[in-house]
Amino acid sequence: MKQTAESRKLAGELYALLDSRQKGNFFLILLAMALSAVLTQVTPKAIGWLTDDILLRDRIQFVKVLPVLGVILVVNLSNQVVILLRRLLVEDTATKTEKKARGLAIASLLKAPLSFYRENMTGNIHGRLNRCLEGTVRMEKLLFMDFAPAIFNSLAAMAVIFTTLPVFLALPMLLVIPIGVAIVLRQIHTQRGIRVDLLDTKAAMDGSLVELLGGIQVIRVTDSVAAEVDRFDRKSETLRAREMSHHLAMAGYDLLKFLNQVVFTVLMIGVSAWLATRGLITVGAVLTAYLCFNQLLKPLEELHRILDELSESMILAQDFFRMVHLPSDFSYRRITLSPSGTKPQAPLLELEGLPLAYRPDREVLRGIDLKVEQGTLLGLAGPSGCGKSSLIKAICRLEPCQGTLRLEGRDMGSWSREELARVITLVPQTPFLIAGTIRENICYGLKETPAPEEVEQAARRACLGAFLDSLPQSLDTILSEGGSNLSGGQRQRIALARIFLRRPRLLILDEATSALDNTSERFVQNQIERLQRETGMTVLSIAHRLTTLQNAHRILVMDKGKLVQEDSYKELVETPGIFQDMYYGRLK
Repeated sequence: MKQTAESRKLAGELYALLDSRQKGNFFLILLAMALSAVLTQVTPKAIGWLTDDILLRDRIQFVKVLPVLGVILVVNLSNQVVILLRRLLVEDTATKTEKKARGLAIASLLKAPLSFYRENMTGNIHGRLNRCLEGTVRMEKLLFMDFAPAIFNSLAAMAVIFTTLPVFLALPMLLVIPIGVAIVLRQIHTQRGIRVDLLDTKAAMDGSLVELLGGIQVIRVTDSVAAEVDRFDRKSETLRAREMSHHLAMAGYDLLKFLNQVVFTVLMIGVSAWLATRGLITVGAVLTAYLCFNQLLKPLEELHRILDELSESMILAQDFFRMVHLPSDFSYRRITLSPSGTKPQAPLLELEGLPLAYRPDREVLRGIDLKVEQGTLLGLAGPSGCGKSSLIKAICRLEPCQGTLRLEGRDMGSWSREELARVITLVPQTPFLIAGTIRENICYGLKETPAPEEVEQAARRACLGAFLDSLPQSLDTILSEGGSNLSGGQRQRIALARIFLRRPRLLILDEATSALDNTSERFVQNQIERLQRETGMTVLSIAHRLTTLQNAHRILVMDKGKLVQEDSYKELVETPGIFQDMYYGRLK
């Protein structure tokens, strides 16, 4: 009952993927299958008629055979045209479904909570998504190109058999169907769990492979190739053993199906031939019955493959819709507040009693209280693991937190992602670059395309001028995936160039200049400070080098998830504490 309900739900979700035109195609496909099934039975009937009325006469006039051959030719050509049209309709529907399904999955994954990515390996997600998409589309194709046509053809063949042979012969012959179906259903039932297990094992291996490729440099430097190959080989052997167990079981079921079909085929030929010798049916009826029985057996031969692949595709399709229905991250849910709007005189950012914990038993932020006035250049320092990046994630609504968090006087929960993107720009230590041109990467995330001279100016303010001048295609140079054909400093400069196009009200630099040399860092820092004076934007900077914070209006110092110091750069250097220890290199 539960499985039937799940199948109905899945069918409804698949149908919902179709647009209005595709739903119209759905009924055209059914009509084409019915017409093709009828046309398929014309040939056996024509051969039976040809045998009885022409070929068994004493004198055969070949000229009388020609019209029958013409009918068979026209009918088969027409049937092929119908099959071709059906296939094109199915492929059109399947490709559109795949396009829509891929878009839904990507949208769902991009909005999924960050906890989902902490709990699942990236390679595993990638492999799972590809298999789920393939399974969903394959299910659609199986239904309309294999399963449904087989049903229509079988029904048409059964109708011809019942009109050709006596009922007492036709009925026993059709027992081949329930026996064959019973074998197939048993086969699917016993092998279902194994197929799911194999899919999960392959997904885990995908995750391991991506993990290995991501650490290729460390693996090479530590000469761990042999160890990793051996580890991966053990996993592959486990997978191979499971697959062989599955194949052995499948071979046994294939033998049972073959015996079922061959026994009934011999019985059908023998009984119908005996009836023909007794004059109860004609020789043509024997031929027609044999040909139709073969048409009945062909779908039965493929039934296991079709139902087995359908079963696997259903599992993948169900997993696909689970992926599509992942809950959106908390930051995409807005709370409804009274329409007080933005308070012009309010601090740009207010945090009151702000805690943050990735696990219930481990807080990484502990009761942070902070006010950041508009136009402030604020530094953030502290030892590794003190909570600096976690604080940034809370401000950017990347992680859920308790306490009060207001931006421009509004509760952060009332801001949409679109609104936040216009106000806040985050430049992380590891920039996100796409496989595209430098220009496309600098303009990444902008809703409107800036003028070419604006992009050029932004690049030069980010200290990219000399680098671009050395490239034949300058801003139109193609970057590889993740900008892997650039140095760390060049990648950071491209990310920093985005600042000068976006001109945010709140700029957050999370060690964004850590890969730059001292000269480039000073130049970029001067440009950011100049932009701040021009626009009045607020800057919150986590610095790799403490000297970067020399011009900050004030500096916050964190330790163990708390704010422990707050003062100017000069005062903090002269005051005993965490900052002074970091400045003089005394902090372990």
